[in-house]
Amino acid sequence: MIRCRSVAASLLVAGSLVLVSAVASAVVSLPAPGTAAQVSRLVGASHAITSLNTALKQRLLTALADNAGRGYPITKNGCATLTKCVFGDTKASKTVVLFGDSHAQMWIPAMNRIGVSHKLKVALLFLPSCPAASLDVWLRYTNTAFGQCTAARKNWIAAVDKLHPVLVVLADRTTSTYTLASQGTQLFTDAQWKSGLETTITGLAASKAKIAILGDTTAFNSVVPVCLAAYPTQVQMCAVPDPNPAVPGHQGAERAAAIADGASYIDTSKWLCTSTCSPVIGNYIVYTDQTHITMTYAGYLSGVLSAALKALL
Repeated sequence: MIRCRSVAASLLVAGSLVLVSAVASAVVSLPAPGTAAQVSRLVGASHAITSLNTALKQRLLTALADNAGRGYPITKNGCATLTKCVFGDTKASKTVVLFGDSHAQMWIPAMNRIGVSHKLKVALLFLPSCPAASLDVWLRYTNTAFGQCTAARKNWIAAVDKLHPVLVVLADRTTSTYTLASQGTQLFTDAQWKSGLETTITGLAASKAKIAILGDTTAFNSVVPVCLAAYPTQVQMCAVPDPNPAVPGHQGAERAAAIADGASYIDTSKWLCTSTCSPVIGNYIVYTDQTHITMTYAGYLSGVLSAALKALL
């Protein structure tokens, strides 16, 4: 974890530039997609990065604002219908639905490119803090059960079943954000998460769509750009092991649900981690906070995600 004094100093140095850049971000400019070989090489070498070079220092200034909510502002507060947040080839006859919480939203830079290249309409369905897994969750910042999430999810499943898309991609944050709606403090178990995902997959059966689960990212112990600002010459101070025992996720439950229900599981960890997860890969700041990948890095991963989904499209 970062020392409080270091955090404060870092924000004083970089904060004003981050805020200015965030407001000015109106055009989405993404790097060329990385090939499987390129991504593998950069990830394999990432644990050896010790200092921020000039390019990384520049990217650090805007990393806190480098997220899909900024780059695709229509998605900022949620996408409650199949027609609100539409990307890719918007005139295409075939549709892919990206369904989940903010960990679905963060993949829009990649999914938008995939939609354009494969002539597919990409419809995003998401509410912040509302997982695709059929679970009744507690909303921490209001300290109440998130009934809107449960109702919205049921409506989404019904809408997708009527739409008959070619593919539904499910993506969730599975770390300790979510707790049982009936208690407010009790974390979900792997068994509960698996069961919740299976319920959603079963509910989508009437859509006749293929189903894919995008495996969750490994969570960091602190906000990555802030940590990097505190340790610009000790980058690996901000790294975490994979998996991270300090912030466990339900990736195993996601994989088990996919196997049990005949869905495809896409392991994203190979695009992000070796035995450790570095906050920096190549010349990219990979995370905009503790769990969400930056819009820039999501764009870079569009090639490998496209390859992973190719057989399903």
